[in-house]
Amino acid sequence: MLVSVKNYKMVRVLNTIKAIAKNTIFIFIGQIINILLTYFYTIYTARYLGAAGFGILSFAIAFTGISGLLADLGLSLLTTREVSRNNLLAGRYVGNILIIKSILSVITLGFTAIAINLLGYSFKTCLIVYLITFSTIFNSFTGLFNSVFQAFQKMEYMSLGIILNSLLIFTGTAFVIYQNLGIFSFAFVYLFASTVTFVYSLCTIIWRFLIPKLELDLPLWKNLLKESIPFCMTGVFIAIYFRMDIIILSMMKGEEIVGWYAASYRVIDGLSVIPSAFMSIIFPVFSKYYIDSKKSLELAFEKSLAFITIIAIPIGVGTMILSNEIILFIYGNMYLPSASALRILIWASVLGFINLTPATLLISINKQRTLMIFTFIGAILNLVLNYLLIPSFSYEGAAVATVITELVIGLLMLYEIQKIQNLLNSFLAIVFRSLISAIFMGIFVFTFKNYTLFLLLPSASIIYFISLFVVNGIRKDDLNMLNQAWKDRNG
Repeated sequence: MLVSVKNYKMVRVLNTIKAIAKNTIFIFIGQIINILLTYFYTIYTARYLGAAGFGILSFAIAFTGISGLLADLGLSLLTTREVSRNNLLAGRYVGNILIIKSILSVITLGFTAIAINLLGYSFKTCLIVYLITFSTIFNSFTGLFNSVFQAFQKMEYMSLGIILNSLLIFTGTAFVIYQNLGIFSFAFVYLFASTVTFVYSLCTIIWRFLIPKLELDLPLWKNLLKESIPFCMTGVFIAIYFRMDIIILSMMKGEEIVGWYAASYRVIDGLSVIPSAFMSIIFPVFSKYYIDSKKSLELAFEKSLAFITIIAIPIGVGTMILSNEIILFIYGNMYLPSASALRILIWASVLGFINLTPATLLISINKQRTLMIFTFIGAILNLVLNYLLIPSFSYEGAAVATVITELVIGLLMLYEIQKIQNLLNSFLAIVFRSLISAIFMGIFVFTFKNYTLFLLLPSASIIYFISLFVVNGIRKDDLNMLNQAWKDRNG
């Protein structure tokens, strides 16, 4: 009997690995295409608008990134967690949340209109903010449908939506530039893309999962809003320490400085899809394991944290060394001042990669209020640092503030998780091995940095992973488990 139980657990783990592998393939294909398309339309937009115009558009996106959180209120994240634990809740949650989101959308529009006018921005900037706000609202509804795809572990539908949205923005951007249109047209492109993606997601939900039936279940509303508020506030605090620096720079230093800073931010935003994509797959797994198997949850968390750390550290080292070349390659000479910000911000991205795993775990185990407190501390710290550093150090000061904030929040989360799972030694070991391997890679990159990036980056990656294998950063038991899952993929 003991043997059969062990075999059952092993089969279950392997099935989970296979599901993760399948979803990882789908979501990473989508994200790779998304990164490439985003890379191209960002280049064209930045070069076409110039630093000042690009600064206005980036400000609008940052501003609505904060105000737009009202349109979701953390309900999408809550839906993923609860429906992944019990798929039968999907219809009830979607039907009620659609009505709640409709009400929140009206509130979001009103809040945005009042806030942007009180800040005294020009009519042109206000109009662009309004258009991007409508886009954000449609994205919020799409986010609800994506949460259902995540909960059912059907990431291929989410991946297609990501590709569709990026393809529409890319095509629209090309059309706007070809027709020599103004900055308002770029905002319309974002609105059009988000509207079409929303329609696609709604049709997919109806076709493959359920027909949304609008419901007015007030007791459920009360419970949903009570549970989602910590998710929402966490999102607000994260948006503050990731977006308020652009708004403060806009008020203190002007649009051109914002354009330079935003250019470096767009690079790390592109990188952020890697951990976000992986955690969108792992989150429902964590949530289900919290109910079914605490031991499996601990193992899944440890492996996920190691994986993300292994990926993040070489990206930081390589980007820091190649910051000038990356900015020149993407944006051209007019954005070369962005390189100094990129050298700093990339370490905020590395920390963000690593921090997303413990943040996902805390949400999965119903500790969202703890995470909310940590991000609140981060938001206050970031605001203080921005107001202290930006006047003297401009956008480089804003970058330093972001790195410090990510570091503090990461330490707080690891301290909290260490109380329930002893992971510090294994985590420090993987960080050390990844750093050693990244240093070898960095020496190679620095030596051959004048070569084309298309040859340099794949070669550097090979050197890093060979070094990592040599220093035992990738263990044989991990490879054996993946190999077993691959052999049993048809079982």
